[in-house]
Amino acid sequence: MKRFPHDPADILDALNRAHVRYLVVGGVAAIFHGVPRTTFDTDLAVDLDFENLKEFERVMNRLGFSAKTPVSITGLADPHLRQQWTQQKNMKVFSFAENRKPFRLVDIMVRPLKDFEHLYQHRKVVQHQGVRVPLMPLSALMAMKRSAGRIQDLQDVEYLELIQEKTRQRRVRS
Repeated sequence: MKRFPHDPADILDALNRAHVRYLVVGGVAAIFHGVPRTTFDTDLAVDLDFENLKEFERVMNRLGFSAKTPVSITGLADPHLRQQWTQQKNMKVFSFAENRKPFRLVDIMVRPLKDFEHLYQHRKVVQHQGVRVPLMPLSALMAMKRSAGRIQDLQDVEYLELIQEKTRQRRVRS
């Protein structure tokens, strides 16, 4: 895959080196699965364990990113606080913005995945710029995008279904 303007390779590499447990989701995951599109942010699902979130925040700060909200991401480890953020503030993502060009944005899903551990164990790992990229499994990514229901997400699902079918056809021929 070619390098793109908002390439997250350095971010993902730093998260890997710090042993942060995460999955790439959203548009970047669709791109890595083979969808021809662009995106300007990196969406991640992160294990909502307090220590994991603390390490995630340290990595982001070290890379020159700041939380767009005046609270710590470690609040996501508290189910009650997370519920308050989603219900009272309508928070869907916890965002980190880069403090210098290219001003990248990293969005963390606030609502936990139904079974992060299962998805993490079944993640697809691809190589990009020498970095191991843990992707949400294809079927789970398609389900997430279908439930979002936005036009771009539904277009991604169409492409992902084609990719899935081509992959099945290749396996049958092998």
